[in-house]
Amino acid sequence: MKAPQSLRDLMDSAESLVYLEDLSNKRGLLQSINPAAKLVAIIAMIVASLFIFNLQYLLILCVIPLVLAVSSRIPLRHFFVRTAFVTALAALLAIPPIFFAAGTPVWTASLGGLNIVITAQGLTNAAVFTVRVWFCVASLISLILSTGFDKMLALLSAMRVPGVIVQLFSLTYRYFFVSVHEAQSVLIAKEARTYVHKKTFNLQSLKDLGSVVATLFIRTYERSERVYLAMKARGFEIEKSAKSKLPSIRVYDVAFASALIITVVLFALS
Repeated sequence: MKAPQSLRDLMDSAESLVYLEDLSNKRGLLQSINPAAKLVAIIAMIVASLFIFNLQYLLILCVIPLVLAVSSRIPLRHFFVRTAFVTALAALLAIPPIFFAAGTPVWTASLGGLNIVITAQGLTNAAVFTVRVWFCVASLISLILSTGFDKMLALLSAMRVPGVIVQLFSLTYRYFFVSVHEAQSVLIAKEARTYVHKKTFNLQSLKDLGSVVATLFIRTYERSERVYLAMKARGFEIEKSAKSKLPSIRVYDVAFASALIITVVLFALS
């Protein structure tokens, strides 16, 4: 996936990142596991990783999401792109504590009357935090990409999540693509009236993006009202539409979840 060069490229990239169904329909390891078993295993992995403070152990554990992604035929390019944003944000959040952790100084500087000290313990803590965040995000991404949105909604419904929340997720996901297509139409109309030879990001592009977002917000609000009235006119009820059942859990699913849980727990206890 190449970097977006214009606002329309940005919309296309956002649409491709959110779309989930193609990968969930492939034949792979995670696709063959019951969604409930996958969810239990992933949650246990994430919880266990919170108790691991050894950087080497965390780096070894990061192999698990990679193996799951490869065995589930999830392209690593899509996999890393989806985990990059949250991981980069976590790395930024981990920078300030580097200067306050006690330990062996590895770099010092004086800025006016302020002494800046970076310790080895601070760097280790930042690395542990960033790697742990990547592990958690990568595990969730593996779950979502291998399950698909419809099965994730069915899983939430089977777990007795309130129907309002399930339908909120469903409508948000479905109409995200409608909003993206609407934004693309607005951008095409604007480009047809204000031709620019090089469609790249600049200050004017950001101003244009603000006007597009404002226009899109108004159109989205008006469409949501029309859609709601149309659904009510056809007898839509949240309680009836949110009910679903998952396939029964097999021995294979239990063995898979148990193996992952035991592996991560052993690392957490070591």
